[in-house]
Amino acid sequence: MNTLMRYVAAEQLRMLLLTVVGLAGVYLSVEALDKLRHFLSQGVDLFTVLEYFALVAPRMVADVAPFALLVATVVALGTLSARSEITAMRAAGVGVLKVVSPLLLVGLLTSLLLGWGSVAFIPHANALAARVLDRAGADGMAVFSRDSIWFKAADDTVFGIRSAAPDGATMWGVRIIQTGPDGRVAHLTQALRMDYADERWTLVNGRRLDAAGDTLRLIPFATAPAPLDRPPASLGDVRVPHAELSSGRLAAYIARLKADGYAALDYEVELARRAAFPFACLVMVLVAIPHGITPPRSHSLSKGIGMSMLIALVFWLLYSLSLALGRAAMLPPEAAAWLPLAVFAAYGANRLLAVRQ
Repeated sequence: MNTLMRYVAAEQLRMLLLTVVGLAGVYLSVEALDKLRHFLSQGVDLFTVLEYFALVAPRMVADVAPFALLVATVVALGTLSARSEITAMRAAGVGVLKVVSPLLLVGLLTSLLLGWGSVAFIPHANALAARVLDRAGADGMAVFSRDSIWFKAADDTVFGIRSAAPDGATMWGVRIIQTGPDGRVAHLTQALRMDYADERWTLVNGRRLDAAGDTLRLIPFATAPAPLDRPPASLGDVRVPHAELSSGRLAAYIARLKADGYAALDYEVELARRAAFPFACLVMVLVAIPHGITPPRSHSLSKGIGMSMLIALVFWLLYSLSLALGRAAMLPPEAAAWLPLAVFAAYGANRLLAVRQ
């Protein structure tokens, strides 16, 4: 990398640091407003609060990184254009692609770094943050997970499930352990699924093992009432939290769910999103370049920042819509994760070619 390329990249990195700190700070403030009231109501000590926010910080930085790069690239190029440095470079025979190549390189390296982080440590940090919330009692009903969800419905009844619908009204792979007055297991129940309708839970296609007394009885059933009187809303999120699973564990969990005949579409979309989203950094740089590398009199820097925010908003809306279509089985998981990136990459490449000409 020659001196010119290092100079352009340094300008972008300087702006990137400022925008990451700013956007992550806003994100952290919103998270703090949401969580601090829970911490304060539980009397949580300051160290635990700081520990939680330190653990969620990597996820926040990863979430804002593409949009920080978008703003940083527009501002960096706008600053260089305002000082007529872009004009001087082109007058000296330096092509547009050579001028912007260090910016694209930074975008690519950031994408690779973000992809590594989403595999290496961000899920682990999310899991540790969830454990902090559990210790603080800030999440209401206790729900414990390790590729499955286990929750206590009553003093003598524990439920385990493999997967659940987004609204929690249908659960698959249900296991129920009920104990007697002496603390010994009295009943074991397994069911294909459990549905909530008409204010009651119903087990479907299962069997129950009664261990009361000295005899064991295995009773199959097509439907049976479930020993649970809470509506889905009171149970919290009873799905395996994919944000806390590494990509390897998430892929293995998906394989087990599909092998057992359970729904895994939400998790498939999440796995595809993890592979695709880091490359939003490179795509945002590609989109930002044509909006930043313009003559200084054509628009002010503030308009460039405003355009960046508009692009970020449109991208986020399109990406959220695409993922929602994937979770609704209207798009394949891979298409749902990659389609918005492909659309914006095509737009950015087309604009860049127009600027080059």
